[in-house]
Amino acid sequence: MTPSDRTLSTADVDDVFEVLADWRRRAVCHYFASGDQTAADVTALASAISEHGETSTVDATDTSPSTIRTQLEEEHLPVLHRIGLIDYDERSGAVKYWGSPTVEKWADHAEAVTQRTDF
Repeated sequence: MTPSDRTLSTADVDDVFEVLADWRRRAVCHYFASGDQTAADVTALASAISEHGETSTVDATDTSPSTIRTQLEEEHLPVLHRIGLIDYDERSGAVKYWGSPTVEKWADHAEAVTQRTDF
């Protein structure tokens, strides 16, 4: 079966794998998908992802909340916003998660393969 048979365009497939290409973006997806909340501020999100990085097999040199927050603000949240998975307000630091069953499915698979299931 090809992506077009599943009603996924090439752009959709590219977006899914762009999201999954970094452990911090996968952690954002898991943070929201595994809980009841669909909104958070960047500080709370960075703290949770920092804990995820510290307790997993992530190959990262600095998983402090302040470093993660900077990485989220400057790189990862804008990518997720551009793709349409979240709404991110840079001024307030508010993040609203819209979700995607496809992204969540592949993120779960990536976590299982890498044995990082902290969320």
